[in-house]
Amino acid sequence: MKKLDSLSPAPVWEIFELICSIPHPSGHEAALAEALSAMARERGLAVRRDAAGNLRIDRAAAPGFESAPAVLLQAHLDMVPQTAPWVKFDFLTDPILPEIRGEWVVSGAGTTLGSDNGIGVAAAVALLFDPAWRGGALAGVFTVSEEVGLNGALALSPEMLEGTYLLNLDSEEEGELYLGCAGGARLTLTFDAAFRPVSAGMTGVRCTVGGMAGGHSGCNIADRRGNAIRLLARLLKESPELQIASFDGGTCDNAIPREAVVSGALPAETFESFRRRAEAFEREAAGEFDAPPEFRIEVEAAPLPERVWTEEFRDRVLDALTGCPDGPTAFDSALGVVRTSSNLAAVRSEGERLVVATSQRSQIDAERVALTEAIAERFRAAGAMASVSHAYPGWEPRLDSRLFSTAASLYRELFGRKPEPKVIHAGLECGILSGINPKLEILSFGPTLENPHSPGERLDIASVGRFWKFLRELILRLQSSPRP
Repeated sequence: MKKLDSLSPAPVWEIFELICSIPHPSGHEAALAEALSAMARERGLAVRRDAAGNLRIDRAAAPGFESAPAVLLQAHLDMVPQTAPWVKFDFLTDPILPEIRGEWVVSGAGTTLGSDNGIGVAAAVALLFDPAWRGGALAGVFTVSEEVGLNGALALSPEMLEGTYLLNLDSEEEGELYLGCAGGARLTLTFDAAFRPVSAGMTGVRCTVGGMAGGHSGCNIADRRGNAIRLLARLLKESPELQIASFDGGTCDNAIPREAVVSGALPAETFESFRRRAEAFEREAAGEFDAPPEFRIEVEAAPLPERVWTEEFRDRVLDALTGCPDGPTAFDSALGVVRTSSNLAAVRSEGERLVVATSQRSQIDAERVALTEAIAERFRAAGAMASVSHAYPGWEPRLDSRLFSTAASLYRELFGRKPEPKVIHAGLECGILSGINPKLEILSFGPTLENPHSPGERLDIASVGRFWKFLRELILRLQSSPRP
């Protein structure tokens, strides 16, 4: 049973609900790409897939519009797979269950909704498939694996980006027109773990920091959401009596960690004193960020491990984690955004190794490189091996863009205000795309969605209608007025 068929614009919501029904986390977009390809072929549209899995759907110009500039509609096919702690969900087989809650669409299954960037894909496809549309050439360029390093965009060839204008539909705040974004990279730190047998007279323990808000490691990095890994590392550093067997937290480098857990051992007589210390630490920490009601630090009995980290290894790891930059490190006062930041994203105990995942972002590539190297050097000094991957450039604003001036003027006509040029502290694909085809004029915009990359993700229903109206009118204006 369809849940969104009462919403308008109907073509956009119908395709969005279809997208939700087809599992498509990063790295597993093939089924969705094939479904869209089959629908496009049924409508006589040209379809191209490249070796990376990126998809381009072309709609030829209508009669009389052959000389109009070609417009590319660009969005990514993959979504971030996140669930609430109590939810059992398989993102490779289970469909997302969108439902209406008041003025929003959310996931009814306690997961991410995938409106980042499913609603952008839906709007582009709805326009490509519109039988009544009359205008110049249109193409949808749908990339893969955006959320895990912009991999699809990095693999695009110039032929996949042939066009005059590119409208990136991956922004998350209605009424904002984006002309620039941060570049970024992933930094992975790997320790060879050092163990010893657990001491005599110990009892098993598990300590969990959870119920935090999480969110996007770029857009939400300055929002006082806290970091579960840093909090747990601080508590452990203050509690040397707890011997660590494993430390795990976070999920992916582009999400702020919501939960972290340590398993280990305590002298039996200190269990209650540690639990009280954790309760006091929870109260103290809750005042350091905007703690949601669900925020908690729990201590519970657990099976006694056979081995634990050595004291020397424990000290090295906790010093590195508590000293690792996390959050904004520089601001751009002129644009009113974070300029440079780092996210302490994940910690994983993997047998004989401990792996720490971080990511850094900046509008200024050299500043990001310097921050990444400084963090790498801190962890090298603690005995870790450092590896940088998935680096991508920032997108330099072009304030003289005809595309922006046309869009800003139209937005004022339709909605009564002229938006200012914006730069987003997130890794849009636009920086890569402009490098592949420097002749493209690029703009990014979208409807309002909140809490992307977390189970609290929600999509504003009314903003989707305004986004759709603006998108259609902007293309008509671009393709009906001559280029200078």
